[in-house]
Amino acid sequence: MSQPPADNVRAMRLLCKDIEGAIARGELPRSVVADLKGAIDDTRMRVWASMEAAKSGDPSWVQEFWLHRAAEVCLSMVKRLEEGELDSRSPRATALRAAAGRLAASLGSGGPE
Repeated sequence: MSQPPADNVRAMRLLCKDIEGAIARGELPRSVVADLKGAIDDTRMRVWASMEAAKSGDPSWVQEFWLHRAAEVCLSMVKRLEEGELDSRSPRATALRAAAGRLAASLGSGGPE
């Protein structure tokens, strides 16, 4: 990396905000957004693999990171649903409701048998 890691993170956050704005304004065609999503998913997986490799001696760290991230995603969904940004009657919301119910049941019972 040519910049210190913290500078890269700041630059990435700014880029993401710029892209988010372009998407909201309809400036990016769906095909470009799909390609962008694929690139971001690939980057996320590479970072995840790097983090796992760096902490391979501490499996609880990976678990806690995963649980923390999942909670962040859930809270973000709640906020968007409460603010009306997402439609809770969408067919995809129905699938999410079923998955969330299974997740809640698994967490409530202490996990799968």
